Amino acid sequence: MPRPKVFEDNLWAAADRLRAKSNLKASEYAAPLLGLFFLRYATNRFEKLRAEAEGQNAAKQTGRNVEEPEQTYVRVIGFVVPEAAHYDNTLLQLGPNDSAPEKVIEAMEAFEEANPDAGIVLPKADYRKIPDDVLRGILREIAGLKITEGDVFGKIYEYFLGKFALSEGQKGGEFFTPTSVVRLIVEILEPHTGRILDPACGTGGMFVQSAKFVRSHEEAGHLSIYGQEQKAETSMLARLNLFVNGLKSDIRNVNSSLASGAYEDDYADTAGKFDFVMANPPFNVDGVSAADIDGHSLFTTYGPALAAKGKGKTAETYGNANYLWVSLFAMALNETGRAGFVMANSASDARGAEAEARAKLVQDGMVDVMVTIASNFFYTVTLPVTLWFLDRAKTDAAHPRHDQTLFIDARRVYNQITRKLREFTDAQQQNLAAIVWLYRGETGKFKALRQQYAAALTTWRDTTVTDPDFEPARSYYGLAQHRATYATALAELAQQTADWLENAQLLLSPEAQAALAANATWAESIVTLAELTADTLPTDKAGLLSLSQQAEALVTFADKELRTAKDKSWTAANLRGGLRQLSEERDLLLFVLERVNYFTAQLAWLDDHFPDGEYRDVEGLCYRASRADIAEQQYSLNPGRYVGVALEDDGRTPEEFKEFVQTQAEQLASLHAEADALQEQIAQDVRILFMDVTRGE
Repeated sequence: MPRPKVFEDNLWAAADRLRAKSNLKASEYAAPLLGLFFLRYATNRFEKLRAEAEGQNAAKQTGRNVEEPEQTYVRVIGFVVPEAAHYDNTLLQLGPNDSAPEKVIEAMEAFEEANPDAGIVLPKADYRKIPDDVLRGILREIAGLKITEGDVFGKIYEYFLGKFALSEGQKGGEFFTPTSVVRLIVEILEPHTGRILDPACGTGGMFVQSAKFVRSHEEAGHLSIYGQEQKAETSMLARLNLFVNGLKSDIRNVNSSLASGAYEDDYADTAGKFDFVMANPPFNVDGVSAADIDGHSLFTTYGPALAAKGKGKTAETYGNANYLWVSLFAMALNETGRAGFVMANSASDARGAEAEARAKLVQDGMVDVMVTIASNFFYTVTLPVTLWFLDRAKTDAAHPRHDQTLFIDARRVYNQITRKLREFTDAQQQNLAAIVWLYRGETGKFKALRQQYAAALTTWRDTTVTDPDFEPARSYYGLAQHRATYATALAELAQQTADWLENAQLLLSPEAQAALAANATWAESIVTLAELTADTLPTDKAGLLSLSQQAEALVTFADKELRTAKDKSWTAANLRGGLRQLSEERDLLLFVLERVNYFTAQLAWLDDHFPDGEYRDVEGLCYRASRADIAEQQYSLNPGRYVGVALEDDGRTPEEFKEFVQTQAEQLASLHAEADALQEQIAQDVRILFMDVTRGE
């Protein structure tokens, strides 16, 4: 279950306030802040493992293979943090006459010089744009990051990348693919071992999630990471992102991944080299030069033919680059390679040369899975997009799925996180991936997922769960116990209120007595709440909240309408304290109830759609099509063509739709008023015209 990112949110809010004082754009602020995050992480990890490294180095001094301290640090920790780059000893010890920007730049340079083989370049260009006092404030805020684990720190790094992307809007989406979309691609692609390529890698999110997939499945595999990125600053962020996640990589800057020149020398063997390809390339790019492509087989095998200009000539540029990307992804795969990538919905039905390219992909058996997702998942694209999955192994006629393609319409599967942004929960990712598992015949994975949900349900419902992320650690004791505790808290508060009223009866003013007489339901609420037990509590969230509201109204009425200023029994009764305790018990119960309902819903989703634990076509959700089926649809790869009836998504959230209707109604009323005015003006002009005609006669 996702938890609120309280720590990250607070850190972002603090850093963003400081950023505002420097008048920097988010694009100018992202690299400097993430660079400081990196030094904070490096210092934390270095200090945590320093004693272990020094102990191993001391042991090496008496043997044959004497090792320098720096060598031991790199072997044990992964890098060296020189004193000039030490966050606590240097950056937090700035004197009044020190220049914070210059000291930070010196720290970055010192780290690079001490770790020449790390393959990273830290951001140094923009620190001088930040006022000294603002930068000192940022350093103090980031000092609170005491986390040493790369994976946890990587989550914070990833969170801030997303925040920067959201702040930047259109530009931010160029370098960051939402994490939940990447995770879905990874769950379906299943990258275990081998070479992985992203020729439009941005900040490296595809690689990070792929590595996490391997770790989470306890695979002994290893991924060799190759990436290409056009913008130097973005590739720098990618290298840092991979570094804090403990990943080595080969990230290269290229002028364009859609050019034959990018696949020479060390990349000359790109064709058939990779086990996995993942990407979120730019959509619908036009004007790619035919000269740059130069007929290279990476782009022409499954790419579009150049448009004919007449008289035997062809166009000098491609009208749309979507299928140049598709061909590149397909051709980079080895004989068993898989690709997963994001593509504009229009590419699934594009006609002309793109339709011919798509037909070849289908005829060869290359297309494995197509997933349409809802609108508002991306910062730059509000409309739905499609996730494509290719499998080169399927081109073998003997492959069991050679003649099959799975279509999934996932436009109704999402979690609304803001008015204009959606994501997949972890369970939604797993559930969609489970459809693919069944399609591939991997029924064991489906059963294992179902068992995980059942175990999680039982755990939250019946056992004790301890959450160590709180200080002190917080424990939950099962649904029945929390229901009993909440019922007891409600009954005790009602009884305490009744006892207070009995003690204060003689102190009530005439106005208080009149208010009490006029509010018969108040006394009834005391009786109702006092008689509550775990068995009589409502089972739904709304009902439980309603009881809490009744209790609050009970205390508020007593406080505002009944008690007098000199009533000492009110303090002794401590009804406000009881109300606070009640709220805590309610929140604990709702927290456990939410998780019980959550995992109950996941089990129901799996069982309702696939009751036998085997793949079946589900109307409105998924369909397994043959190549003949696809040919009948003019080789469309749009899941909506195959899965049947599905809820149409116009790209608007409910709130946006309401605003849209209101706006349209206002515009319609305005147009009606304008039409009425024009009609009156026309009528008046006609009357004047006929008056003039009459006079003329």
